[in-house]
Amino acid sequence: MALTFHPSREAIALALDKMKENGLVHPDAAFNENAPGGLRSEVAYRDPYFAHRLGRTSLESRIVDSALELLKREGHVPVSADYDRLAVDSHRADLKEKFEGPWTSLSPTMERLIYMLTSVKRPAHLLELGSFWGYTLAWFAGPCIGPNRAYEAERIIGIDVDADMVKKARANFEKLERAAAVELIAEDARAALDRIEGPLDFVYLEAKYENRQIAAAEASGENDPLGPVSGLYLILLKQIYDRLPEGAWVMAHDNLDWTAKKELAPYLAFVRDKAHFSESICFDIDDCGMELSIK
Repeated sequence: MALTFHPSREAIALALDKMKENGLVHPDAAFNENAPGGLRSEVAYRDPYFAHRLGRTSLESRIVDSALELLKREGHVPVSADYDRLAVDSHRADLKEKFEGPWTSLSPTMERLIYMLTSVKRPAHLLELGSFWGYTLAWFAGPCIGPNRAYEAERIIGIDVDADMVKKARANFEKLERAAAVELIAEDARAALDRIEGPLDFVYLEAKYENRQIAAAEASGENDPLGPVSGLYLILLKQIYDRLPEGAWVMAHDNLDWTAKKELAPYLAFVRDKAHFSESICFDIDDCGMELSIK
């Protein structure tokens, strides 16, 4: 079973207050930390409206600081590990000014968490599967690029099957300073990964088919030449597993998204098995969540 990180009660109270202000819950509503996930008479932690607000609270920095303290207590990073908080704000402003693309589900708290994880891990080989228009990759690689770059990575690779979005991502990264190391590949990751050599010490998984795409593929009865489309996170992870050195970190976004629950269940079972990863931590900080698995 994975460890689970929750923000402080202060952050929870602030998110609940926002829900009250917007008329989403009764003014007398209270948070019940023992309520099951589907309970509606009180505010349950996994209520999607609540979780959405929690990812956008003004206590974003404190939440991520608490997540860092968890990593220190569990011995996954040195007690001296830290990240540049001012650089996060500068990076966010830079992306807001220069990046163009569709809506993103990445919450501000998740952005900061990802930036912090890269900062304290300082990986040499970064790989994102499902990089789309580059926004998540820009946060994933944040400490390695831009005017406030903390260190220089050897490889930063983003792969996405949507050629139009990859083209947009390239245009976005061309506007950033110190981003020449970013390599973007427009291809199905199942094929592209055959050419990516190890070691891969830092991997971010975002590539998955939506439920409607899986249903359509299954209904058509057509065989994908690259294999099954359901459970893509686990398919891709197994494809690169032998290229992950001991201590490698694998991050999976949307592990708590209710629309992807069935799709990600086999993946979560795999990474939470001690036979495959020494630790897996669920960061329950917004409506999407993220799983960090350490080999």
